[in-house]
Amino acid sequence: MVLQTAIWDFDGTLADTYTGILKSLQQTFYDFDYPQPDMQQVYRFIKLHSVKSYLQKLELSPDFDEVYQHFQNIDHQNQTHIQLVAGAAQTLQAIVAQGGHNFLWTHRDDLAIKLLAKQQVQSYFTQIITSTSAFARKPDPAALNYLVQKYNLNRAATAMIGDRSLDVQAGQNAQLTTIYFDVDQLHDAPNADYVVQDLTQITPLFTH
Repeated sequence: MVLQTAIWDFDGTLADTYTGILKSLQQTFYDFDYPQPDMQQVYRFIKLHSVKSYLQKLELSPDFDEVYQHFQNIDHQNQTHIQLVAGAAQTLQAIVAQGGHNFLWTHRDDLAIKLLAKQQVQSYFTQIITSTSAFARKPDPAALNYLVQKYNLNRAATAMIGDRSLDVQAGQNAQLTTIYFDVDQLHDAPNADYVVQDLTQITPLFTH
């Protein structure tokens, strides 16, 4: 079946944000006088889970919320000059040109909308769901089911696209087609319907 709708993850899928995220974590550890961890291990963990899960795992003192808010404040500053992943704008545009629709579902706050607008691709999205919408986090499919019902989407012709196994699990939980962007060759979601190493490989799936 030709795909009609793409529901995208943001961090690491459309936007190259992980460099900034790791830099923000390092600064957070420094500011609170925590030992600096192996950042390759940190990267692996947050790709599999999330920054929030990583910080929770450390059982940090002082209050976790204070540490996490400090990280977010730094990360907002570090992400102001991010670039889109290669092929992202081209693929978003191609899907719209084929009569398809793009949606975004991210755990990031509304900074994601500002960054997409800055990169001049916000207009390619029908709707953007950020953390301010208060949906349950991935892999809970509530946000996906909301989009399916609101826009009467064909589940089989709707793809959840992301660079983490959590994205694929969320798509599967909503009975959507899944596309795993294996940008780091981590091979964490071999059960996805499609696995791509380049975003432009997605375009033919939407071609009539």
